Amino acid sequence: MAWVNKGLAAGIHRSVFDTLFDREDLLDGARRATGFQDFGSLDFLEPLDLILEGFDQTSALNPVGRIAARWYLMRLLCNRLRFEAIWQNNLRVATQNVSRPIFILGLPRTGSTLLHEVLALHPALRAPSFWESTFTPRRDPTDFYRVVAAAGQINLANRMAPNLKAIHRLGARLPHECVTIQAHAMRSIQFHAAHRVSKYNRWLQTCDWEPAYRWHARYLKVLQYGENEARWLLKAPGHMLGLTALNHVYPDAKFIQLHRDPVEVIPSMASLSVALRTAFSDTLDEREVGHDTVDQWSRGLTHTLRLRKQNADLDARFIDINYKKLVSHPMEVVGRILEFTGLSSPANFERKVEQHQVRNEKGRHGVHEYSLDRFGLKRSELDDRFAEYRAEHLRI
Repeated sequence: MAWVNKGLAAGIHRSVFDTLFDREDLLDGARRATGFQDFGSLDFLEPLDLILEGFDQTSALNPVGRIAARWYLMRLLCNRLRFEAIWQNNLRVATQNVSRPIFILGLPRTGSTLLHEVLALHPALRAPSFWESTFTPRRDPTDFYRVVAAAGQINLANRMAPNLKAIHRLGARLPHECVTIQAHAMRSIQFHAAHRVSKYNRWLQTCDWEPAYRWHARYLKVLQYGENEARWLLKAPGHMLGLTALNHVYPDAKFIQLHRDPVEVIPSMASLSVALRTAFSDTLDEREVGHDTVDQWSRGLTHTLRLRKQNADLDARFIDINYKKLVSHPMEVVGRILEFTGLSSPANFERKVEQHQVRNEKGRHGVHEYSLDRFGLKRSELDDRFAEYRAEHLRI
């Protein structure tokens, strides 16, 4: 990768790089690319400015990283413009109902992707796929090219970050996390996971998440327009940070909270961030990534558990699932979830789940290796930091 960066740097004048993260240049570029003018609510501008500042000043992006970051933001802004055009030109889209959605949340690396894909096999549930979260669908033949573009994006990501596939498998048509949908509102943990945008990440800890969930709800309405209505199945660990706003926008939602020992979760998540950032930056402090990961997820976990204790109605809409139980007895866990959410088990559903397990057995897509030492972390420190959580939720 180093020789590619040097070649790019030699072939591109510095003044070009200076304009990559200019906000007005980005907005005007998206307008020119799409032919649309209206971004909708402008509540995305404040976080966008913080992201741009982080990309330019703290992410230590190499030439490939700077171009990729610019392209990434352009895609989000173009999607936003196309989305607003769809929303405003078809008033029937807004009449869609998004009722009783099911959200999977909890610490990252707790089997949420496995559970998301398995439950999405249920005929009464609908999960957003990678391609339709990444490119605003038109529901016409041109969507074929969006699927191809999404698949190409995944292939490129796997080439640039060779360890990514073993850590977090992606597929253009596979169920995908909500972080990509929320990124269009510029409120998503996705930005800091892939790039060191520290000031933005600090802002994210205390910001108003409601614009992200209002956008999220509208996006789901666009996705389901013209389809038979199904219950949405949604997943992202980051929902723990915005749970208050999520509950306000989706007051009838049900929640599946996954639990796993933070000693296993934290280094696994840190290694994912390192795999992503290494593709775009030649400067990386793994110890900083490790401690940053501890701070972020202990904060999100504390926030969620506190809200559950304070709100009995909210807590009653949660079911708690232990990671070890999910891995060892998946059908038993799925049965509990179906009962909790009021769903029946179709005749062939169990067979589909078993086939999925065979196709995606652990290690099939590579071995994910990680350790506390690599990130300057000690087990005793994590045990102390998460002592209350472990006592309450790791005996399920």
